[in-house]
Amino acid sequence: MQEIERFFGNLFSSVINRFKYSAMDTAERKMRETIDEQIEQRRQKPKPKDQEDRE
Repeated sequence: MQEIERFFGNLFSSVINRFKYSAMDTAERKMRETIDEQIEQRRQKPKPKDQEDRE
């Protein structure tokens, strides 16, 4: 009986951990995408002074 309880306990624990880490990965990916979008927007709108410095 204890083996069955241990088996299901481990099974549920691993499923919960998988969902938790999957959610964390999704949040991290979304955060990186948002940062990349903000960087790209800033590159598209350079200040005139910055543009002169680059040329």
